[in-house]
Amino acid sequence: MADIPLWQHFFFSAIATCGFAVFFNIQKKFLIYDGIVGGIGWIVYYVLTFHYDNPIIYSFISAATVSLLGEILARKLKQPAIIIVIPGILPLIPGIGLYNTIYNILQKNYIVAATTGTRSVIISIGIALGILVMASLSRVFNLYQLKKAITTNDKLKYVAWVNLGKNRTSSRYDINPYRKIDDSSKKE
Repeated sequence: MADIPLWQHFFFSAIATCGFAVFFNIQKKFLIYDGIVGGIGWIVYYVLTFHYDNPIIYSFISAATVSLLGEILARKLKQPAIIIVIPGILPLIPGIGLYNTIYNILQKNYIVAATTGTRSVIISIGIALGILVMASLSRVFNLYQLKKAITTNDKLKYVAWVNLGKNRTSSRYDINPYRKIDDSSKKE
């Protein structure tokens, strides 16, 4: 794999990401964003494999990159982050490692199977932790925005920030859910 140019790695991982996005029924207008995020995630993964021997480090960093880009694009595109993150991490999943684990078990090469299986599980754990950490940091950032909005008495700014990602659904965040609603506007 080292003799393949970096742009080809980006291009083919972006195509694979778009394929997964089509499989998950994501709208066509978001496919380019999914492809770019998936390509960037794979490039980060691929480059870091040459710098680190520990697979949890480069799988964590690449998944965190995909998740961070997904959270940023979710705010910009006014969509949930999951439509960017899930297709974006799929090129990172160690499918060949899991296949080789099963293959070596069937061939009764248990030591090789344990080695490849352990490596695949470690990579999967790194991917899961990368997504978890970035999603949690996004929530913490939202709480920080809430605290800042409340202390500066700018509640509408926070409500607009939170509702930015919820435009596709009917659920809306309200800073004061107990206020009295005027029913005269609901009459037909």
